Amino acid sequence: MASPIVVYGGSGHGRVVIEALRAGGRFTPVAVVDPACAAAVDGVPVTADDAAALRAATPAAAIGVGAVGDTALRRRLHAEALAAGFELPPVVHPRASVAATATLARGCFVASGALVGPGARVGEGAIVNSNAVVDHDCVVGDFAHVAPGAALSGTVTLGDDAHVGTGAAVVQGVRIGAGALVGAGAAVTRDVPDGAVAVGVPARLVR
Repeated sequence: MASPIVVYGGSGHGRVVIEALRAGGRFTPVAVVDPACAAAVDGVPVTADDAAALRAATPAAAIGVGAVGDTALRRRLHAEALAAGFELPPVVHPRASVAATATLARGCFVASGALVGPGARVGEGAIVNSNAVVDHDCVVGDFAHVAPGAALSGTVTLGDDAHVGTGAAVVQGVRIGAGALVGAGAAVTRDVPDGAVAVGVPARLVR
């Protein structure tokens, strides 16, 4: 029988998380916490942010905030959910492929069509979005985001809070620094420093 779970955030990414939870069958989303949502989100009722009451109803939560620029909010909600006593299990869509030797930290999300290869590590609160590839022995840092269709070749390191944009490609062995941003469609062949922005083919630093 599926266990109940609360979803923090009801935006577009929240809907993706809800769909993955339902498809997986392990959890049933029973409430969405999001003051910006006035009505139910894909049939899941929106509720007040009363952590104690929610925690009494279910032991688990998932974070449904994932857009670039929302890393600080994602971190805050993650910390608040843990402080309230919720478990934050990894959420993996059943149509994702995750190698048996890969490691998924609490609160991370692996979307439909994504691939996480052998020996790869996906950090706490990180997102591997739809059809993204995190190949063998990659490290995806805490709260980093590999956007839809992006590809990390083997042994890439993606720092905490970094973002690799939609359809971007990162060649083997490259390091993307903490808080760095790789633009959509970029081809990254060299390391990107912490906090930098890289765009283009081949990618160049613009900040």
